[in-house]
Amino acid sequence: MDVSTRIKAVIYSIFDSFKKGDIKALESHMHKDASVWDVFTPELIIGENNLHDFHRKDQNQKIKRGTLTIEVNEPLITIKHKTCLALYYLNFSYEEPNSISGQVRVTDVFIQENNAWKIIHHHEGIVPDKMHGLE
Repeated sequence: MDVSTRIKAVIYSIFDSFKKGDIKALESHMHKDASVWDVFTPELIIGENNLHDFHRKDQNQKIKRGTLTIEVNEPLITIKHKTCLALYYLNFSYEEPNSISGQVRVTDVFIQENNAWKIIHHHEGIVPDKMHGLE
């Protein structure tokens, strides 16, 4: 499997794991020093302990909202040596009781370490005029 295909598989796996509530599987793709700018969290999350706390809280907010649907668009992958940049959109929708939906721009930065590709930074941002339910 080529690198681009492997990276795309990781991205799809992460969001499948999030929907299933499988934090361990999700975090298996994160570098221990990774950082995250999350769409619903104002502060930067850095390092495996903080990421684990964040993922646990993120699962709790997911459960309180309602059924979640996520659609990840085809990522644009750029590979340079042992670094990979993945750019993509995702559409999400939470149903009642706390519905919200929108489109998110995502940037993932991967590094290759010990023959594995790990996310060193994940950045999410709402696409302007594509968020419904925050009014």
